[in-house]
Amino acid sequence: MQVFALRIRAAVIALCLGFGVLAGQPAFAQQGVMRIAAIVNDDLISVYDLQNRVRWVVLSSGIRPDQSNQRRVVQQVLRDLVAERLRLQEAERLSIRVTDREIDRQIQVLADRQNTDVGGFLERVSQRGIDPATVRAQARANIAWNKLATRQLRRQVNVGEDEIDLELEKLRSALNLPQKRLQEVFLSFDSEGNEAETFQAAERIVQQAREGSDFSSLARAFSQSRTAQEGGDLGWLTEAQLGPELLDAFRSLRPGDTSDPIRTPSGIAILHVSGQRAGGVSVQDAQLDLYQIALPVQQNATPAQAAAAAGLLNEIRPAIASCETAREIAGQLQDATAAGANGVRLGDMPENLQSALAALQAGETSEPVRTPRAVLIVTICARDDAGAALPSRADILNRIGTERMELLARRYMRDLRREAFIDIRL
Repeated sequence: MQVFALRIRAAVIALCLGFGVLAGQPAFAQQGVMRIAAIVNDDLISVYDLQNRVRWVVLSSGIRPDQSNQRRVVQQVLRDLVAERLRLQEAERLSIRVTDREIDRQIQVLADRQNTDVGGFLERVSQRGIDPATVRAQARANIAWNKLATRQLRRQVNVGEDEIDLELEKLRSALNLPQKRLQEVFLSFDSEGNEAETFQAAERIVQQAREGSDFSSLARAFSQSRTAQEGGDLGWLTEAQLGPELLDAFRSLRPGDTSDPIRTPSGIAILHVSGQRAGGVSVQDAQLDLYQIALPVQQNATPAQAAAAAGLLNEIRPAIASCETAREIAGQLQDATAAGANGVRLGDMPENLQSALAALQAGETSEPVRTPRAVLIVTICARDDAGAALPSRADILNRIGTERMELLARRYMRDLRREAFIDIRL
C-alpha cells in the first residue's frame, strides 16, 4: 500500500499568486507553466493545469473573475484535479477507454447550455485564457468514472419491489404537504481528517452563492453529487422526503435562500431553494381510465322508473370484476349503452360522478348514478392519483439505484485516495 501524503498548505495561494496562476501574469507564462503543483502516484499536475482549471471553474460557475474570488477556489480546484487523476488512473488500470466522440458529445452539451455551437463555445473559452484541452480533460475524467462505476459497482446494487412500494407510499402520503424546489451542492469527505478542509470549501461556495453567483453553475462546477450535471436540482420535495440533518434548513429557507454548510454522515451539503408551493395534488387531480354502462331514463321519468333502472344495474354490479367483464355484461344487457374513456381528470367530471368515484380503485364499480337522461354505473380500469406528480416504479428504481451507486462510488474514491501517494508541491 502506498503512503497517503496529502498536504494542502496556505503556500498554495501565495505561490500561485506569485507565479500568476490567478492573475495570468507574463512571469507565469515564461517561468511557471511547467512547475509541478502536485504528484498523484506517477502522474504530475502542473501549475499550468491548475491555472487553466481555475479559470475554467470561474467561467463555468459564474463567479466574478477577480483575483480574490479565484484565490478562494484554488484549493478546491486542486483537490478536484487530484481526484480526476486518480479516477483516470483507475480507469486505465481496468482498461476502460473514453473515445473522442464521447468527449465531443459532452462538449456539445456544454455548448447547448450556453446557447451556442461547439465552435462558439471553444472560442469563448480561449478568449478567457483557457486551453480548450482543460475542458476536454475534465470531460474525459467524468466519462471514465461513470463507465467505471457502471462496470464495477452496478452489480452490487439491488432494489427490492417492497422498497419501491414503501417509497411510493411515502411519496403519496406527502403529496398535499408544502413543497420546495431544492438544489444542492454536495462535497464528500474523501479521506479521514479532511472534514475541516471540506467545510471550508463549502463555506466559500456559500459565500459565492450569497454574493450573487448562479447556484446551478456552482453546482456544476463543484458538486460531487449525482445531481451536479443538472445544476444540483433535487426537484420538488417535502420535509418528509429529507434526512433529519436537512430538516432545519428546509423549514427555514425561503425562495432564493442558500443554507449554511450542513454536515451529513458522508460529507457537507448546501441547499438552495428555487421555488415554493403550498401543496401537492388533490384527489380531484386523479387521472382515471373508466368504462360506463348506462340505461336510458328520460329527464321527466318517474322516481319509480329511475329506481327500476338503478335496481337492474345494482344486480349486475357484483359480477363486474374489471373493465373486461363490464364490456361483456354490457353486450348482454338490453337497451344499455356503454363507452370507455382514458385519462379523465376526476375534477372535470360532474359533481355527482366525482362523489361516486372519488374513493374507488382500479377494478371497482360505482353505485348507480342519476344523470339527466340515464342511470349509469362506472368501472375504474386504472387510476393515477398523482398524475405526473408521482414517479413511475421504474423512475423510483432508477433513483434508489443511482443513490446507492453514488454511495459506493464515494467509498471507492476514498479507498483510492487512501492507497495513493499524493504530494502537493506548491
